[in-house]
Amino acid sequence: MTFRYSKLKIFYDLLDLIKSNLFILFILFLNSGSNSMFMNIVQWGAIAVFGFSFLFRIYETLFTKVVFAEDGIHIHKGLFSKSEQFIPREKFENVQTKANVLQRLFGVQSITMETGEATSDVTLEFVNKVDCIKIEDYVLRNGNQEQHAEEAINESERQILFTTTIRDILKASLLSFSFLAIIPIGLNIWSDVHPEKYINVDKVMSHLSGWLLILLVLLAVLAAVGIGVFKTFNSYYQYTISMDNERIYVQKGWLSKQSFSIRKDKVQAVIYKQNGYQKLLGVTTIKLISAGEILPGEDQNINEFFPYLPTEKAHELIAIMLPEFQLRSMTHYASPKAKKLIWLRPPIFASLVAAIGFWKPIFFVFGAIVLVFTYINRIREYRNTAFKLEDAHVQLRSGAFTVETLVTKRAKLLELQFERSLLQRIFDVMSVKLTNRAHPVHVTTLLDIDSSLQPLITSWFEARTKDVEIDPHSQYDSLKQDACPIPSYVEVNSK
Repeated sequence: MTFRYSKLKIFYDLLDLIKSNLFILFILFLNSGSNSMFMNIVQWGAIAVFGFSFLFRIYETLFTKVVFAEDGIHIHKGLFSKSEQFIPREKFENVQTKANVLQRLFGVQSITMETGEATSDVTLEFVNKVDCIKIEDYVLRNGNQEQHAEEAINESERQILFTTTIRDILKASLLSFSFLAIIPIGLNIWSDVHPEKYINVDKVMSHLSGWLLILLVLLAVLAAVGIGVFKTFNSYYQYTISMDNERIYVQKGWLSKQSFSIRKDKVQAVIYKQNGYQKLLGVTTIKLISAGEILPGEDQNINEFFPYLPTEKAHELIAIMLPEFQLRSMTHYASPKAKKLIWLRPPIFASLVAAIGFWKPIFFVFGAIVLVFTYINRIREYRNTAFKLEDAHVQLRSGAFTVETLVTKRAKLLELQFERSLLQRIFDVMSVKLTNRAHPVHVTTLLDIDSSLQPLITSWFEARTKDVEIDPHSQYDSLKQDACPIPSYVEVNSK
């Protein structure tokens, strides 16, 4: 299959540039009649930048060709100075799609094919739905994709596991306290506009009756709640988690739609995340760790599930989708020898805050508050630290106020590392770091594990050779002969 951008993308690029620079264009328009030399230079400079940006997009639209071959993707760019990029097909991990309001007006979306390496990810910005389906099938499905494309992409064959209702969205908007965002926004507008320069605020307040003031407050609260509900509704409308035999799908969004699709065998780990507030409400956030993690322009990764899933429902979803990543009871905990380390480790940040108190005494109070918070954080982190090794399965729990439990498989790990500081060597404990493949790599750290467990953890990790299959067509054997031996784990003694 060969893909080229539609010529309609030129018109889309023009509108997108105007939308992206609307504020700057508005400021320039307001000052269009100015006789200032500086403003004239700024205006002509902005016009030049806008023009070059538009010409570059036209150049990219007309002279980009993507060939989806059996061995991989060939990307051809340029007219006079031509370049070609090749990404092997087996390197692609998963696919994300996104359609903002402007793209939806044109009936297109952007699609990103992730490899786990930022320099190798491929993004196409103006792709119609039919081509998106073909590209998804090319990246994520093995075998004869032409023969099975219609069967594979038929959404009716997917098993719907979770879909948000209006009640879920309203509950999420209230529980997230997103409506409180109006407070800093209002304060920021007030500080920028300075209405006290134009009106006598005290005089106006004195003429307002009590009932009218209450009514204004209620209107402000309703506006805040409305904004919060709209924001949550836009993010989680039709939030759907589904699956088939090979893949997991996540779709969400109202004005801007997003989707995430990943093969089950490409999942590197599952993280169960719960802060104190979520624990009180009985909800848990589930996140899939894969080789590609791209922030799609929002405050949350799309491969992080709906953050207000009931805990039982979250565990049920993982049991259905990825049974090998289910939670199990913990067997190893932070060493009792490390209890004294909670108090012996120097509270450096609290000391720095308190030191400012010699110039401003109020910082002595802040330093005391930070000190108390530091020790509470250390106590909670000590109590939450735990792990379990079981054949090819491992899970690690860490965190203080937000507790994260990572569940992964031994074959998915890249590196095991032990670290010992001076205090840890005195108390015969160590820190253990496990690294999963992701973009960037995902590192989980367990503090103050008993050093006597090092041989057990090392032997467990070295047995990883039983789980890893080496591609017979790779150059592993020849590289192994030329390269120095690579240790199974790394041990670091820090001062």
